[in-house]
Amino acid sequence: MDFLLLIVMVLIGLGGSFFSGLLGIGGAIINYPLLLYIPSLFGAAHFTAHEVSSISMFQVFFASLAGVIAFRKKSKKGGTGVVNKQLVFHMGSGILAGGLVGGFVSSMLNGDVINLIYGILAVLAVVLMLVPNRGNNRKRTTSVSTKSLPLPRHL
Repeated sequence: MDFLLLIVMVLIGLGGSFFSGLLGIGGAIINYPLLLYIPSLFGAAHFTAHEVSSISMFQVFFASLAGVIAFRKKSKKGGTGVVNKQLVFHMGSGILAGGLVGGFVSSMLNGDVINLIYGILAVLAVVLMLVPNRGNNRKRTTSVSTKSLPLPRHL
């Protein structure tokens, strides 16, 4: 690996993993297009869709692992725990099976089809991010009862 490719890959990895840890998005939604176009733009390398998918899978694994470790440290220091262990346990088998089947199917697809599927999923992700979050409507239990708080006179 030449020095320019090393620098480009480190910068893409840092950027994608930073946003992955910050937002909990896995990083592939950022890294996939960066890996597909940025190394070629600098003349460092040209990656196929299959290679970019493979690189993204490893990046997502390690970025997710680092994010979980950081969130666990926060919860041990008195912060709120944000890793739902039961959800992780229940989703784990589906994630494993889906990853295996997806990897197998990916090996049978043309790179242009993989890029098209990625593009559709990226657009869908953007649209879903613009939909108001319905999770905020659920009732949360707090240690302070709102019934005992005085209301302003104009309400």
